[in-house]
Amino acid sequence: MRTLAIDTATQSLSIALLADNHLVAETNTNTKIQHSTQLLPLLASLCRNVNWSVDSLDQVLVTRGPGSYTGLRIGVTAAKTIAASLDLPLYSVSSLLALAAESSVKPGDIVIPFINARRQTVFAAAYHYKNETWEEILPASHQKFDQVLAKCQELVDDLNQLRLVSPDTEVFHETIQASLGENFYQKQVDTSFIHASQLIHLPLSAEDYDTFVPDYAKQAEAEENWLAAHPDSIGREESYVERID
Repeated sequence: MRTLAIDTATQSLSIALLADNHLVAETNTNTKIQHSTQLLPLLASLCRNVNWSVDSLDQVLVTRGPGSYTGLRIGVTAAKTIAASLDLPLYSVSSLLALAAESSVKPGDIVIPFINARRQTVFAAAYHYKNETWEEILPASHQKFDQVLAKCQELVDDLNQLRLVSPDTEVFHETIQASLGENFYQKQVDTSFIHASQLIHLPLSAEDYDTFVPDYAKQAEAEENWLAAHPDSIGREESYVERID
C-alpha cells in the first residue's frame, strides 16, 4: 500500500511517501509560504528519489484545516486532483490533531494545539491523550488567544497535565508568560510543525472528490468585509458579487 501524505495548513510544507504505513521519504520546508510553486516540484523530486511514479500510489492523505486559507486551498486541491485523476481513496486529517500529535505528550495530558490566525486570534482545539488515542474535548474553532488560555486553565486541575503546541509559539510568548508563567512556557510549550508522515497514524476521514472542501473554521477576510457591508445578506445563499446597475 503506497500512500502520499500532504500538509500545507501552515507556513511549513510537508510531503511524505509511505509504504504499508512505513516512511519511505519525506520533505519538509519551513519558509515563507510558497506552496503553490513548491508542492508539485517537491512531490516529483521525492518520487524520483525513491523510484516511485505518482501512478503507483494507492491512496492520498491531506490535512483539511483549519489553518492558512491559501495553504489549505493548495494542499486540498492538489490532493483532490491527484486522487480523482487516479481514482484513489482520499482521506483527510484535522490539522490541529496532526499538530497535537507532534507535542511531547504523555498519557493523561491535555494538549492544546493552535495556529496563528492574526490579530491575536488563533485556530485551536483541545485533546485528551489516553490509552494511545486522542479524545477531542474542544472542537476546532477560531477565537482570541487569551480566551484559549482561559479555557486551558479550566480544563485541568494541575497545569502539569497541560501542553500547548504550535509552530507559532514565539508570536504568543509574552501572552503565555503573562497568563501561565515563564516556567510553564519553557517546560510545557512545544514549538513544532506538522510532519505529513504522521498523518497515517491518526483518525482518517474518507472524503468525496466532488464535495470535499477545507475546514477553514472562519470566513475569509473578504467575506467578512462583504457581510459587514451587507448585513441583510447574512444567512442567505447569495453571491458575494455586488451588482451595480
